[in-house]
Amino acid sequence: MPSPFPGMDPYLEDPSEWGGVHHALIVAIAAQLNLRLPAGFRAKIEQYIRVEESEGDSEPERRLRNPDVFIPDTPSPYRNGSSTALLSSPTLEMVLLPGELTRHRRVLIETLDGRNVLTALELLSPSNKKIGPDRSAYLNKRNEYLAAGTNLVEVDLLRSGLRLPVGNPAPPVADYYILVSAAERRPMTSVWAFSVRQSIPNFAVPLLPQIGSVVLELRSCLDRVYDEGRYGQAVDYTAPPAFAMKDSDAAWATELLSKRGA
Repeated sequence: MPSPFPGMDPYLEDPSEWGGVHHALIVAIAAQLNLRLPAGFRAKIEQYIRVEESEGDSEPERRLRNPDVFIPDTPSPYRNGSSTALLSSPTLEMVLLPGELTRHRRVLIETLDGRNVLTALELLSPSNKKIGPDRSAYLNKRNEYLAAGTNLVEVDLLRSGLRLPVGNPAPPVADYYILVSAAERRPMTSVWAFSVRQSIPNFAVPLLPQIGSVVLELRSCLDRVYDEGRYGQAVDYTAPPAFAMKDSDAAWATELLSKRGA
């Protein structure tokens, strides 16, 4: 049974649920695209890891202030294999703090041999929408796509956080956005802005000028995620969502859920 909301379900934006929704939605998007892409192309899920060094941490003092350090009281006889020669003792023993690993996933449409990437589809995460290293890294990656002539699809299904910069004129204020920047049309970019009350629009994912595009039905992907993740059973629709809606939308949602018996 699909979500009671006609488009994006605001309850799925809950931080306790969004990680699983994000991962499953990426999988569903890639699967749908692979059913619709022409021969010779495929949609691949790429996971990339960004290592944030301790010095760049937002709370560097917390991470570096109290390392586990052990100062040896007496020299220790370090042996090298069967050798009885004493090695020099280290100045101290300490725990090496690794950088913080941040994992991101995106969908890439590429040729089957993997040599040419046509399109990158990014589903935004909360870390992309708050000031910090993740946002900066994503904006740099976005600029790389534009400079390299790669088609870019950017999907923002999160009402919370700081919106990413866009061009002129700015799109209308809305709850959710889908941005499609086809390389052949740049600098022109298509934007779909929609509210929690509206359906998620279907849109064309660009490939190559001579090939055209493929339609992505994002709502059907979300329906798959919702059903397979049993969110209809797990979500408490009697409580307000983690991120408050506007008063008028909250009243509308209450009536909607009441009619659906959610």
